[in-house]
Amino acid sequence: MNGGVSQQQDVLGENGPMEMPGGDLAPLPPRASRPSRVDISFSHVIPGEGDSSPFLPIAAEAARQTAAGDLEQLLREDCPDPVTAGLLSEADAFELFEFYFRHLNITVAILDPVLHTPSFCRDRSTLLFTAVLTVTAKIIRPKAYSHCLMLSNKLVGQAVEYGLCSIEIVQAIILLTHWKKADDTTAWRRAGYAVRMAQELKLNVKRARPLPKNERQAREVLNTERTWLNLIISDYHLAIHHSLPRMIAEEGINDPADWVQEHPHITCPGEAALAPRIQFGRMCRLYADMLAGMSGDEANLRMLEWLELEWKRWRSKWLLENHGFEFTAQQVSTTKMDDAFFRFHIAEYRLLYTARYHSQGRSLDASEPTPLSFAFSECVDAALGVPAMFQNEFVRHRYLPYCFVRVWVALAVTSVWLVKNIVAMRPTDRSRVIRTLSEVQSSTEEASRSSDDMSAYTHRLLKHLLSGISPEWQFSSLVPTQRTGQALVTGSANPNTIPPTVSVINGSGAGSASHADAQVQHHSSATWAATSAQEIIQDHLWNQHDPKFSFGTMPNAFQNTTFPADPEANAAILPQPSTHPDDVLFPAADDEFWRLFFPTTDGPAAV
Repeated sequence: MNGGVSQQQDVLGENGPMEMPGGDLAPLPPRASRPSRVDISFSHVIPGEGDSSPFLPIAAEAARQTAAGDLEQLLREDCPDPVTAGLLSEADAFELFEFYFRHLNITVAILDPVLHTPSFCRDRSTLLFTAVLTVTAKIIRPKAYSHCLMLSNKLVGQAVEYGLCSIEIVQAIILLTHWKKADDTTAWRRAGYAVRMAQELKLNVKRARPLPKNERQAREVLNTERTWLNLIISDYHLAIHHSLPRMIAEEGINDPADWVQEHPHITCPGEAALAPRIQFGRMCRLYADMLAGMSGDEANLRMLEWLELEWKRWRSKWLLENHGFEFTAQQVSTTKMDDAFFRFHIAEYRLLYTARYHSQGRSLDASEPTPLSFAFSECVDAALGVPAMFQNEFVRHRYLPYCFVRVWVALAVTSVWLVKNIVAMRPTDRSRVIRTLSEVQSSTEEASRSSDDMSAYTHRLLKHLLSGISPEWQFSSLVPTQRTGQALVTGSANPNTIPPTVSVINGSGAGSASHADAQVQHHSSATWAATSAQEIIQDHLWNQHDPKFSFGTMPNAFQNTTFPADPEANAAILPQPSTHPDDVLFPAADDEFWRLFFPTTDGPAAV
């Protein structure tokens, strides 16, 4: 090279030497040891191709699991499970697990009884083991419930503090939000944390098909996918109920019915109900958006017709046909309640639209055959269908201790609506309302196990609502008529509307009486406000001392009217003034609870 600049190429040939700095030639490895091709590595941002991690994924995952296991073992010493803490015996734990899978898990199928045995849960996750015992102790070990709940909350706090992330923690949070304490305020936030954790664990990614031939491995795959479906239900329900944003985008939701039907040989009791729950959540979200966007345009009614058609398809598939889905009796009851509540939504939207845009300035007279009176009667029927369904499906079968939270929401919303609008009703409908709500009041009082469970709160609410109705009307509701004990035909203004799923409850029908029964109904032309049930609730909760928000109060035109001495005749006219105009729809002692139950927001109304 003689110190000059070399004119050689860096590589002189296929087997030639490579020139190094300083003019030396570096020997190349033998040809056989060199790869025939070099793979290109992409950054991690390239889907399906990226792998820029500086570590081996398998080894790193194993190290992460080992570290998490060691940390959880240390945390167990600081916060033991209820058995180790002496709150429950091991025999109690096995009994509570058996009760959980027989009653709670079929309501919302979160866990697989084949996988999630007491021993498995206790070894795998102290939090999941404690959560199962907590939600079940609430029902059959009420004395231990508060202490178990304290342990569950402490374990959730530890998981957040130390950054633990596992599917068992996600499942525990779902359990604690579905069967939470009635006055708990953390469910929406906890569910959001669980969604983020699930996304980090990639539970939202459907696993490869076909499923593994090994049954346990297949169940573990389905366990991850079932957990994600339950998060979707929680996200829908909590967001709609609290009028807060959802975290799971619609595109991240596959058809749940297809998922349920693709593995009939590997069953998990109760999981078939995931499909109608998710589809119902979608309909409720669309309804809430429609209610917020009501403008008086005819397109509003076209959208309502489309939504009503979707509801009928949903009802036909999951209640009337039900081909290939093995629903339990408790799941059927929950689906019937969803159906009854959505019928009320459809009827109330039509009533609200008619009152606001087709009947401006007109007073409601339920005895006159007008579009407004027809829409009002249909809404009364639909609203009465909810407490009737509550009695027939949940009280009769003793499902109240572990029924879905949405059942209580539906009952509270429709009960408030019925009492708020009782002045405008015909006497026959008025009597049906009083009888039905009185029966529900008695049922919830009997079912209550403590002063702060949902049965107790609902009992006090109904007692308070009924106490504001005139004694004359309450007395007249007890007087037997020729219709008592007979099923009443649904008086729907729309012949295409599906009839209610229940017709009789203890002798009082849930359908509408004939318009011929309105003998002296001209008095019901009192001022009637065109507001939705949610607006009624919001206004009363957040304007408790505003005198304009009262029910059962006579309009000014009738303040000096002399009523006949006959109680039944008097009952057909108008109610007496409310004895507690300031404390209107909700019991004063429970006011804060109902504010949490129906929070006020600037977003779309909760359904």
